[in-house]
Amino acid sequence: MELYRADLTLQDYLFFATTERGKVAETGSFIHNYALTYALGWALSPWHNEIQQPHYREELRAVGRRYVTPAKLLGGSSLVSQYNTLSESYSLGKGRSIGYPDWGFIKCFRPGSRFRCYVLSADPVTLPRYLRLGKFMAKTRLTVMHLANPERKASAPTGPREKGNTVDRPLLNWDDLAPTGRPVVYDILTSALPTRLVDNPIFDTTDGSYLAATFAGEAQVVYLPLQMGYLGENLCASW
Repeated sequence: MELYRADLTLQDYLFFATTERGKVAETGSFIHNYALTYALGWALSPWHNEIQQPHYREELRAVGRRYVTPAKLLGGSSLVSQYNTLSESYSLGKGRSIGYPDWGFIKCFRPGSRFRCYVLSADPVTLPRYLRLGKFMAKTRLTVMHLANPERKASAPTGPREKGNTVDRPLLNWDDLAPTGRPVVYDILTSALPTRLVDNPIFDTTDGSYLAATFAGEAQVVYLPLQMGYLGENLCASW
């Protein structure tokens, strides 16, 4: 199995509407792994969707033996900006104008903000140098580290350290975890639709198998459960 760590650095303003509070639309401090999967070109959606209904299960099933985790915010800053737009209309009639355009505020991440995700693959995969993300198709640079054949373990540590190394607890997708491989302690990101994301996961050390990875020159180990796959299918443990 191949493991990749990808750091995403924004080259432009990143916006997607995670939470809407009146006239303010806010961008969450994460990038959902389904959005990353489509951005990587692993899953494709039709250019025209008349009823505006997603088909995640069918489209993600075609990804194959690859998986990307949600991207967690490492650091950065946000900006609140006002927008003014005119509503779209196909009517040729001349109605009475009230003189007020549609307006509101967006909270987005500034260029230079950094996120981190992990890619698991049964075979070597080439990740692009740049991605386009969010409503504005923000240019994003990828810095990738590769680790071939990471160590497999039958348990994950419950504390903040293991053998002198700090433990990195990545962001995970709850619906992508098998019922027997879900953490027992975690923080929930409630606004992370279409599925719930969990942060700081702690697993039952007697159940499941994990990848343990320490990248060159770092005193940090990351544990990734192998009982996960898109919507709980094609689990990494079966590769």
